[in-house]
Amino acid sequence: MTDVTKGSKTDLVDASYTIALDTGSVRGVVDIAAVLLGADGKVRTDDDFVFFNNPKAPGVALVSDETITIDLAALPADVHRVLMTGSTEAQGKNFSDVTSLRVDARGSSQQLSFVPTGLTTETVLQLVALYRRGTGWRLDAVGQGYSAGLAAFAAEHGIDVDDDESATVAAPEAPVAAPAPTISFEKVSVSLTKDSQDKTARIDLRKSQGDPSWVLTVGLEWDGRGATYDKNGKVKKYGEGDLDVYFFCRNEETNDYVVISGEPNHRGGLETWPHIYHYGDSAGPGKGKKPAVEQVRVLPHENGDLLVNVYQSVDNGAGAIDSFGNPRVAIRYGKAGKDGLPGSDADEILVYVGNGKNSFWATVAHIDVQDGVLTVDGETRYSRTLSERMPGLDADGQWVQRPKSGPTGRSKKANKGVGLDKYSGPCDSGRKKRR
Repeated sequence: MTDVTKGSKTDLVDASYTIALDTGSVRGVVDIAAVLLGADGKVRTDDDFVFFNNPKAPGVALVSDETITIDLAALPADVHRVLMTGSTEAQGKNFSDVTSLRVDARGSSQQLSFVPTGLTTETVLQLVALYRRGTGWRLDAVGQGYSAGLAAFAAEHGIDVDDDESATVAAPEAPVAAPAPTISFEKVSVSLTKDSQDKTARIDLRKSQGDPSWVLTVGLEWDGRGATYDKNGKVKKYGEGDLDVYFFCRNEETNDYVVISGEPNHRGGLETWPHIYHYGDSAGPGKGKKPAVEQVRVLPHENGDLLVNVYQSVDNGAGAIDSFGNPRVAIRYGKAGKDGLPGSDADEILVYVGNGKNSFWATVAHIDVQDGVLTVDGETRYSRTLSERMPGLDADGQWVQRPKSGPTGRSKKANKGVGLDKYSGPCDSGRKKRR
């Protein structure tokens, strides 16, 4: 049995799988269900919701309250994702009452195990999802909970559930309140460091409810070499030194990549993929008594991954990237202020570089959006020592320390302000060729 972690994506090698819940000593509390979703994230018909009142759909069958089987070959071609859910509503419980929960996905030759964590008042939990990836399938360890109820979850995915049906679907022996939004409106304020036990964080982008004034930015900030701080960690004096930030974007549909930077002709645009615009190169910290900032605005789409790659270019000399004064990725989401950027009440995830290495490149954050939720992997990963090759992603979405197809960093001074030898190309074919 192979353990998978929250947010991970794993290639599936078998033709069929059994998805089973293990709730330890607490039995009969969690009911499993499955939703067959099209490319738009919605069901095709109400029959695509597999639960106790509708135990079968093409390729999917409910075996028991805690077990579902999936025949991948039998799934209709227009089903792109099969999402497994667990619900405690019918028992009048929430997931804090389930002291032990594990999701097992068993095929003929592959067994995967996932343990969702951090559950409290949720009554519905997205467990795992099986989704198409090219000609194959992958398992997404989701682990995202909701407290608004199964009826609201169903409605969000396009299932026509009126009040009477809600009582039948979610809790046949108890009245169910009118559907409430399943979107998390909780304010996010998270800092991830090398000492954080869980180096992932999330922002529910759906909380804007389509308001165009909401803005998402991703960037790197740093205080400079030689910066001084008071006992509370506030900057007393900014230091020196510039870092170059490159946003590596992988297209999940075409397996191409493009690199966005603050250099002329490489700043991207919001109108075309990857729908990212770079605000410009930083001149270093201290200007206006502020940290150095290089950032992009992002229109989040679900067909791409984003890496924040930091380069200590050959123009800056040797030394660990960490020494540039608390270098950190800042992801912010909220209503725009007067400057057009997320305001003071925006959600914020800060990811600090960790594990000082004398490497030229560091991947500080890997960002993905799925089902309207942005997930940040804040594990810092470094390039090979003294290598100018930019880390990237392969066609499976796996981080590659030195991709054969990736760009190579170089001196901007010697190359008319252009810091890479190329800015686009095809991703490596997959994990078998990661070096």
